[in-house]
Amino acid sequence: MSYYADHGEILFQIRLNVSDTFTDNEVLNKLLESNNASLMCQYDAFKFFVRECENKKETDNSLYKWTKDTIEDEIKKAKYKKIHSVYVDKQQVYKENIAEKIIEEIKSLNLSTIESIDKFDTQPKNNPKPPEKYK
Repeated sequence: MSYYADHGEILFQIRLNVSDTFTDNEVLNKLLESNNASLMCQYDAFKFFVRECENKKETDNSLYKWTKDTIEDEIKKAKYKKIHSVYVDKQQVYKENIAEKIIEEIKSLNLSTIESIDKFDTQPKNNPKPPEKYK
């Protein structure tokens, strides 16, 4: 999957940081459906990534090692279970105008179980790398 649109455009992802009491909410689900979007728990995304690497026998890389250690750490597991990424058209990243529209719509719901909303871009300089010990 390419993280850049055809003409070199930077793409974005929204992440919701949620409270312990966060559950599926009908109003939020309808909003997401109207944007052809869905939520993916970050912990679950990490588990899928690890499983995919193991199935393909691609386990000798730093991202796999870091992710596997993360899902096996109870403290990190609890942290990432409270982060939900918004997928649009089943894609992890999408154009900024789509991200901005969804962010504004989610904010307008004023849900107390959403503690904050982050927007990340695909520029490598803005994305963390696994720690040196995983290289």
